[in-house]
Formats: sequence, structure tokens, C-alpha cells
Amino acid sequence: MSRTEAKPIDAALTIAELASPERAVIAAIELYGQDAATAVAWCALDANLAGRNADYRFWCQVFRELTGASTKQ
Repeated sequence: MSRTEAKPIDAALTIAELASPERAVIAAIELYGQDAATAVAWCALDANLAGRNADYRFWCQVFRELTGASTKQ
């Protein structure tokens, strides 16, 4: 059985560790309605500017799911 490595007590917890993109899509739509994609884009921008790379990737994934964008080429 594998164990996950414990984070130091002062390590930041990220949204990517707490939520699933699918649930974030639902929450964004419930909270912001037709403006959900814009709200999520701002979350991604904020995470990027703050250097929170895991959160940035999380919000980008949520944005892609909200807009129907695909990364497949």
C-alpha cells in the first residue's frame, strides 16, 4: 500500500487538491450563470499571476469544460 508524502505544515493547499473540475463547472454555473466562463477565466488569471501553477492548470481545465474547448488536435 502506498502512502502519500505529507506536506510541510506551512505548505499552501491548492484548489486543485480540494476540488474536481467537474464539480467546479457545476458550481460556477450555479453561482455565475451565463458569466461562469468569465469568472473562471479570472480565477485562472489570478492563479497564474500569483504563481500558483497547479491552480492555474485546474482553472484552465474548468474553463475548457465550460466552453467546450478541446485540447485534442
